[in-house]
Amino acid sequence: MYPVLIISEQDLDRNNFARAYAGQTFWAARPGTGRLLLLVFLLTAASAGSILNAQRVTSASGVVRDSLTGETLPYVSILFKHSTFGATSDDDGQFELRNDRNLDTLTFHFLGYDAKDVILRRGERNDSLDVLLAPASVLLSELVVKPRRERYSRRNNPAVELVKNVIARKDSNRITERDGYQAESYRKLALSLDKFDVDFESSKLLNRFKFIKNYLDSSEFDGRPVLTLSLREELSEVYYRKKPESRKTILTARRQTGVDKTLDEYGTLSANLNEMLKEINVFDNDIAFLLNSFVSPLSSTLGVAYYHYFIMDTTDVGGEPCVDLAFVPVNSQSYGFSGHLYITLDGAYAVRRAHLTVPYHINLNYVRNIRIEQDFKRMPDGLWAPERDNMFVVFYFVSGGQQLYAHQLRSYRNYRSEIAGSDSIFGLPGEAHTAAGELEQPDTFWVGHRHFPVREKENAVDNLMAQLRSVPVFNVFIKTVEILVSGFVPVDGNHDENKLDFGPMNTTFSSNEIEGFRMRVGGYTTSHFHPRIYLGGYAAYGMNDRRWKYRAQATYSFNEKDYHERETPVNNLSFTHEYDIYTPGQDFLFTSKDNMFVAVKVGKTIDKMAYLRKNRLQYEKEWLNGLTVKTWLQHQDNESAGALRYILKSAPYQYSRIRHMQTAEWGLQLRYAPGERAFNSRTGKTSVFNLSKNAPVFLLSHQTGIHIPGVGDYRYNHTEASASKRIWLSSFGHIDASLKAGKVWDQAPFPLLALPNTNQSITIQPEAFHLMNALEFVSDRYVSLDAVYHLKGWILNRIPLVNLLQVREVVSFSAICGDLSARNDPARSNRLFLLPEDTYPLTGKPYMEFSVGLENIFRMLQVNYYRRLSHLDHPDISRNGFRMALRFSF
Repeated sequence: MYPVLIISEQDLDRNNFARAYAGQTFWAARPGTGRLLLLVFLLTAASAGSILNAQRVTSASGVVRDSLTGETLPYVSILFKHSTFGATSDDDGQFELRNDRNLDTLTFHFLGYDAKDVILRRGERNDSLDVLLAPASVLLSELVVKPRRERYSRRNNPAVELVKNVIARKDSNRITERDGYQAESYRKLALSLDKFDVDFESSKLLNRFKFIKNYLDSSEFDGRPVLTLSLREELSEVYYRKKPESRKTILTARRQTGVDKTLDEYGTLSANLNEMLKEINVFDNDIAFLLNSFVSPLSSTLGVAYYHYFIMDTTDVGGEPCVDLAFVPVNSQSYGFSGHLYITLDGAYAVRRAHLTVPYHINLNYVRNIRIEQDFKRMPDGLWAPERDNMFVVFYFVSGGQQLYAHQLRSYRNYRSEIAGSDSIFGLPGEAHTAAGELEQPDTFWVGHRHFPVREKENAVDNLMAQLRSVPVFNVFIKTVEILVSGFVPVDGNHDENKLDFGPMNTTFSSNEIEGFRMRVGGYTTSHFHPRIYLGGYAAYGMNDRRWKYRAQATYSFNEKDYHERETPVNNLSFTHEYDIYTPGQDFLFTSKDNMFVAVKVGKTIDKMAYLRKNRLQYEKEWLNGLTVKTWLQHQDNESAGALRYILKSAPYQYSRIRHMQTAEWGLQLRYAPGERAFNSRTGKTSVFNLSKNAPVFLLSHQTGIHIPGVGDYRYNHTEASASKRIWLSSFGHIDASLKAGKVWDQAPFPLLALPNTNQSITIQPEAFHLMNALEFVSDRYVSLDAVYHLKGWILNRIPLVNLLQVREVVSFSAICGDLSARNDPARSNRLFLLPEDTYPLTGKPYMEFSVGLENIFRMLQVNYYRRLSHLDHPDISRNGFRMALRFSF
C-alpha cells in the first residue's frame, strides 16, 4: 500500500515547494496554462470582444488570503459547487470567474488550508471579494511531518516505482495487443470567440450586431461567455492490424458550418487544424501537439528523468478504484506536461484516465490555457481502449486582445475484433481515406449518428452566419480575410460560382537589377469554369528593360476537382508557354522569385541573368501512398542578359559570342513522401503555409538533353537524388536536414551544369547558401548538406533573466563539395562557354557556411548571423552577414 498525501492540483503546481511526509519527499510544481498561436487568421473577426449574455450571469472576482498572515495565496483551486466550471487564483491571489447556469456557491481548495464555501448573489456581480482561508491542522496517521525541506529523490520513491510499473505494462494493457480491431470514431471541433463581453449599445457600428447576444454560450472550460463561429463534425471508421502493423482511417461523413467554411476553400485550414490538434497518445514516448514534440509522462526513455511524480490520493474513476498519480516536468520551461494519471489498483497498472495541461512558464506561444482529458475503458478481454478525448485550448495573438477558444472532442465506440474486408482495407495506400459517395450529411443524419449531442448554440452557427452576412460591413471583412489567406481575389463574390481568381497578390510588385521595378498581374480559372480544364498565367513588365514577360498554362485534370487543379491527388496533363527573366544559380524553392519579400537584396549586385523562352508539356500523377511521378518534354531558348555573356571557345584562342542557346530535354522525377498529409494549396505540399513537415521526402530525377539541329544544341544527362527529413529530438527541438547528390554525365556548357542554389535576399531561404554569390561555383559532380537545428530554447530557457525573453536558439550548417571534370572545364576542353568572371570550378575543399541565430523575437521574428568558412580569397564576397525571416511558431 502506498503512503498517500492529499494535495490539490493547484498546490502541486508551485515550483520549488516541497514537504516531506513519512520519510518520503513530495514536490509541488506549478500547473500551467502556456501560450500559443492564434489559429491561423481565423476570426480575429466580428469584434474586439463579445457581448453581454442574454441570460442572467453570476460573476465573482476578488482575492484569496491567509486568514492569519493576510498574505495572498496563489493558485488556489476555485470551483462553482456541483459543476466543472472553475479557475485558479493568479500569482497575486486574484481571481475572476462567472457562469450563466444559476450556480451561486464557490468552493475554495488549497493545500494546508480548510476548504471554504462562499455564497454569491445569484444573477449579479460579486466584486472585490476578500476570501480568507484558515490554515488546517494536518493530522495524518502513518505520516510524520518533518520541519525541514528536502530535495526530490527518485530512490525509494513509491511514486517513481509506480510509474515504472505503468511504463513496463503500457503496451501489454492496450487494445493494440489484439491482432486487429475496428471501431467507429466521432470528432467534433468547435471554434469560438472567448470571453466575449462587449457593450453593443455604445457604438453605432456595433449596434448593428446586437442580435449576436442571442447566440452567446458558456465555455465548458471556465464558464466564460463564448460566441461559437465554427463547427466541424466527422464520422470515421478506424482500423488497426498488429502484424504487419498498419492503421487506416476511412472518413464516412462530415459537416462543416461557420465563418471559416469560405476561408477554407482549399482545405488548407482544415489540414493545418488537424496537424495542430492531433490526437494525443499518452503512451507514446513523444507526443506531437501544437507543432511541437512533448515528452510523455509515460515515456520509456525519458519519463522518470524528465518528470517528478507524486502519489496524491486513491479515488474512484467510473467505478474503477485508482491511484491519483500527479506529475510535473523538472524544468517548468521544458516541453512537457503537468497533470494527473489515474492508475487502476487491480495490479494491472492500467491507465483509466489522464488529465494533461502545460506548465505556466513553458516557452510556448499564443496559448492562454490548455486542458486535455482522456478516458479509457476496459474491454471484455481485459485490455484497455480509448473511449473519449476532450481537448480545450484558448489561443490569443496579442495580450489583452480577443481570444479564440477551441474545443475538440473525439470518442470511440463499437469496438470489434473481426474486421470486415480486412484485405481490401489494409491494401489501401496511405493511412487516411474517404469513403465513396456523398460525405456532407444533413442535420437529420447527425442526430442519429453523433456520439454526443452538440450544444444548442453550436447547432445555431448557420443561423448566426446568415444574420452576420446580412450586415454589409461583415461581408467586407470576410472578403478581406479570404484574400489575405488565399492570396487570390475572386472575380465572383460567391465562392460556389466563382470561375476566376486573380493573383497571387504577393507577386504584384518586385524588383531586380535588370528589370528595375517590376509589376505583375495573373489569374487562374476554377472548377466552376470547367471541372477538368484549367487555364492560368500572368503578365509582367519591367520598367528598366521595358520588356513584357508572360506565362500561359492549360491543364487537363483526369480527376474532377472541387476548386483548383492542384488538389490531392494530382493527375494532370499540362502545357506551359513562358517568357521571363531568371538568375542562374538562384532558385527559390519555397516561394516565388516575384515575391515582394525577397526583392530586398544584400551582398554583391546580381547582374548576371538570362531571358528564358520555355515550352513545356508535363504529366504528373500522385498516389495516396506518397508516391508522385512527374515526366516532361521541354524546349528552352536561353538569352543572356545584363553582365552575363555566353562566349564559346571553339578551339584554342578562337572565341565567339553566342546570344542564344537552345535545349530540348526529356525529364523524369520520382518523389516519395511516406506518411505525408494532403495539402491542397495552389502552391502544393511544399508551401510555407503547410504546417505538416514531418514526413521524409525522397527525390530522384533525371534529365536527358536531345540534340536536334535548330531545336536542341546539346546532348546531356543529369541525374540528381536527394533526401530531406525533419528529425525530432524529443522535446529538445528538431533538425531540418537535407542531403543531395548529383552528376552531369556528358559534356555541356556551364548553364547546363550544377550551379549551387544561392540567396542574396535579406530573407532566410531554406536549402540555400546565403553568403555564396550567384554563379560563384560550377560543377558536374556534387554532394551537398543543409541542416538547421531549432533548439526551442533548450539552452536559453535555463539561463536566469534571459529565459524571461523566451527567445529560442537556432543554428545551421551548409556545405557542398564537388568537382568539375576536364570535359566540362573550358580551361581544358573546347566547344564550351567560358566561365563568367568570378565563377570558379568547385574543386578542392568544399564550400561551407554556418549560422547562429535567435528566433521567437517578439514571437514572430528570426534573425541569423551567417559566417562563411571557406573560399575566403574570392573577390567581392561577404564573409558574414545577417538574414531575417518572419517565423510564427508555437
